[in-house]
Amino acid sequence: MSFSLGHTFKVLLILSITVLISQNLSAQSTGDYRSVASGDWTNISVWEVYNGLTWTAATTYPGQLTGTNDVYIEGGNSVTLTSDVPNTINSVTVGDDSGGLDYFYIGAESSLQTQLITLADGGWVEWIANKDFSLPSGAALVIETGGTLATGNPCNAAKRLIIGSTIYSTCNGAAGTDYSFDDLNESGGSISVSPSSNSPICDNETLNLYSNSSGAGADSATYDWSATGPSGYTYSSTSENPVINGLSAGSYTFKVTISDGTLTNSNSTSVTVNPTPSITLQPQDQVVFEGSDASFSVNQINGDSHQWEVSTDGGSYFATISDGSEYSGTQTENLTVTSPDLAKNGYIFRITVSNSTTGCGPISSNGANLTVKSGKVVTNRGITYRINRN
Repeated sequence: MSFSLGHTFKVLLILSITVLISQNLSAQSTGDYRSVASGDWTNISVWEVYNGLTWTAATTYPGQLTGTNDVYIEGGNSVTLTSDVPNTINSVTVGDDSGGLDYFYIGAESSLQTQLITLADGGWVEWIANKDFSLPSGAALVIETGGTLATGNPCNAAKRLIIGSTIYSTCNGAAGTDYSFDDLNESGGSISVSPSSNSPICDNETLNLYSNSSGAGADSATYDWSATGPSGYTYSSTSENPVINGLSAGSYTFKVTISDGTLTNSNSTSVTVNPTPSITLQPQDQVVFEGSDASFSVNQINGDSHQWEVSTDGGSYFATISDGSEYSGTQTENLTVTSPDLAKNGYIFRITVSNSTTGCGPISSNGANLTVKSGKVVTNRGITYRINRN
């Protein structure tokens, strides 16, 4: 069977589209909304909702009832807000990074009950009426590269962004506000944090926290970190990006609040600290007669990978032991040295343990000495025993 270049291109294109659709679907959560048409926010025909398996025609608009998750204005659509939306929305994202523009218009005095509005690439937010648009206290308007807060038609102080009880920004920066819409475009929006870390880590490693602050006023802002964790763990720091040592294994939540003196914004990040393997029973020194097997064993926790090693120079260098006729059980907690001869005197054995899933370890046990004694076999009245010559 032969394929033309055009056929191959079509196959690759279909595969690429399939992958993109699959990635988009896998990122969705139950209760998400997306725009599929243009119109007023409260027009349910504008929206589809994700039911956990697929997108379906919405029967309510986002925020009309409780349970709204993330809302996406995308696909080149224009959504106009002209009223107060009563219930909480997890987040609103305008723009889908497709190369076109997606529009969110403020058409009357209105409000959304969300802590985060993100203007992603292609996202366009514009006041088309001289009215207030309000967000709750602690909310953030984040403007990413390619997102735009429009400043025309015309730009005046009657177009106001209110966060909590603060008139945070007007289009031209007048009316006693600290910032204009241009200021927000240049700074990446209002002050906000999106904390992250180098989690997961092991309990012997350093945790690095990052506030990832942005927005107008972030350069001179203050930070307040707190945390909850196992065994009543608490934490406090005023650093922008704290560094923490000595965390025990478990799950933690670190929260950071940023403030510019006028507004605050808070967000949290989850941290996982995995346990490092530990050896609870060390291998013991063994004394055997020449030709008799020697056995070493350990008890350990939190490890799933084992490797026995041997040193022939008093412990300054250890070589990995491979499974073979002389040694057995090298990938378990037990090691058998089969029929050692006097040449094995002075050998030191140890095990290294790690966790291949978490990446924690390896740790090494204490070294255990093998002493081999020479002897001879004596048979008397049907009894065979060994006499030590040393």
